[in-house]
Amino acid sequence: MEQAPAPAEDKPKEADKPKAEPAKETLGTNLKGSGPGTSGLGGTGDGGGFGGPGSGGGGNKLGIFTGQVKAKVAEALHNNSRTRKSTLDIRVRIWPDPTTGHVTRVMLDSSTSDTTLDNAVQQALAGLLLPEPPPGTKLPIVMHLKATRP
Repeated sequence: MEQAPAPAEDKPKEADKPKAEPAKETLGTNLKGSGPGTSGLGGTGDGGGFGGPGSGGGGNKLGIFTGQVKAKVAEALHNNSRTRKSTLDIRVRIWPDPTTGHVTRVMLDSSTSDTTLDNAVQQALAGLLLPEPPPGTKLPIVMHLKATRP
């Protein structure tokens, strides 16, 4: 009498198991900074990323804040009729109130060589409402603004 073949195991074989994903790289801008270390927004000022190993799967608060600040500044410059159509290559420092997020001070580290445009940049950013900075955020926020005419 023949025996029935043994039932297949329900456990997946080692080859069928999903392989562990390689460690994810830190996201960055690849921009080289010439300012002080963290430039007020995290990272290293050397084009490196925000966060890093162990910073949490959902992104870190400083990285999220950085993206929100960039978007708000870009929107403010786009909404200003003078800055919208201008060529810029300047570095600015902005001081948001740590509790309200309102920009209380704007300082240009360099000039556009056009006093009217310099004033327009300052006016566009002054009073801007940014999200509340995460605890430990170094102020001022230092940004390099670069735009070309459309």
